[in-house]
Amino acid sequence: MLELRKATPEERKIFYAEEWDKREIPDFILHTLSLREFGFDPDGSGPNQRYKQFTTPEQLADYLRRTAPYSVFSSVALYEDPSQRRGWLKAELAFDIDAKDLPIKPCSCTGGKVCERCLDEAKRVLMLISDVLSSNLGLRDQHFSYSGRGFHLRVLDEPVMRMEQNERTQLVAYVTGGVIPSDITLALGYSKVFREFAARTFERLDREKLGEVLTQRAVRKLIEKKDEVLGAIRNGRIEEIKNLGGRKSVEQLLGFLARLNSEFVDGKVTVDVKRILRLPSSLHSGVSMKCISIRNIEKFSLDEAVPKFVSERR
Repeated sequence: MLELRKATPEERKIFYAEEWDKREIPDFILHTLSLREFGFDPDGSGPNQRYKQFTTPEQLADYLRRTAPYSVFSSVALYEDPSQRRGWLKAELAFDIDAKDLPIKPCSCTGGKVCERCLDEAKRVLMLISDVLSSNLGLRDQHFSYSGRGFHLRVLDEPVMRMEQNERTQLVAYVTGGVIPSDITLALGYSKVFREFAARTFERLDREKLGEVLTQRAVRKLIEKKDEVLGAIRNGRIEEIKNLGGRKSVEQLLGFLARLNSEFVDGKVTVDVKRILRLPSSLHSGVSMKCISIRNIEKFSLDEAVPKFVSERR
């Protein structure tokens, strides 16, 4: 089990002096470096040093060695003048799945803490969203990164790079199953996306969570017939669920599932065309892990993100 604790100022200095490597910055960032805004959190209080611009990787490397910041961020947007955040050109479509904020967890982590189990759950959510983006929307220029307490997915297909906030809001609702479809029985398109996400979410709900929106009588019936309810949700046979729990309970359940679906992703990140995200290659000092680009998300292991100073202090 990994020990996810804060890095000391001395460990940060060691990391940026001895281990940080510009070659670990993804090419899509490296090749547009001078068009991106950079932000820094010097001490853990938040990214209050923004509007930074670097024209070469060497300039960035020198800055990191001198300052050894708590956190490093770069923008999803490209600008004509990043130092003033002027001349917005376009922005990646970004999804942030944070293990500490999952609405349903397979573990008991609280207070901003994460463990390998909830990180693995966040990875599964990421892969589901990626599949919807590619299979349903044809978006395949996708880039994954581990962000310390979760994962980022950044989409670079040209049509979405120029989307405005309203379009991004609709898209995030689509790929997360965050809205009840008008015809839930349809076999293809959004209806299928919603049913798959809703069934997955329902499968992970316990009595206590269901009790937040349903009566104890309805909860008991749904739990007793959980396999039947799952099958009915997956196949759009809503009338079968109504026979078990009643019309009102089913409406409440579907609304609850849609809300939980949307909470697996931080929608504010996807909608914000000027957002900054943790820079792959940098250190997440809050958990002493490297934020890294992921080539194969299915085979990704947290061991790939362990800094040398963590291995040495074990």
